[in-house]
Amino acid sequence: MAKKPSFVGTLNAIANGERFGHALFEAWAGATRDKALKPTLEMVAVREMEHSWAFAKRLNELGFDVQPAEQAPPKKLLKLMRSDAPDMDKFAAFGIGAPGTSSGGEDNLLRLLADKSIDPQTGALLGRFICEERDSGEALTKAYRAARRRANKGKPSSKGGKPK
Repeated sequence: MAKKPSFVGTLNAIANGERFGHALFEAWAGATRDKALKPTLEMVAVREMEHSWAFAKRLNELGFDVQPAEQAPPKKLLKLMRSDAPDMDKFAAFGIGAPGTSSGGEDNLLRLLADKSIDPQTGALLGRFICEERDSGEALTKAYRAARRRANKGKPSSKGGKPK
């Protein structure tokens, strides 16, 4: 058997993390009452599961199986996503819309490509993953802003009038 590639642990972690992400976004999509938000949550949930499957497939192609994560998604977070809590609380739980989370900072996803032993097929998978994760983040940020506008519509502003 060939030597275990240095990046197998990373692929395994992504496969598990994306599966957890799917569970969370699927739960949120099922619980939201915001019909305009639901399609974005469903798109992200499907994408998360597809990523999990793609990384599991690549591990299999390399001769390895996905090793189950030592931890499951936090039960408290899963409970929140399934609840009727406001969507703004759920965005906050993911850090979406929090100060300092806008793009323009360091791109931590690029660290995935730092391992120079990554083969071209795995590199292509990681590249697609990085682009889709960025796109999901942008879609969620856009959905957050729209949901925030809808939530604030009609509420009096701090100056006593209605927001513009």
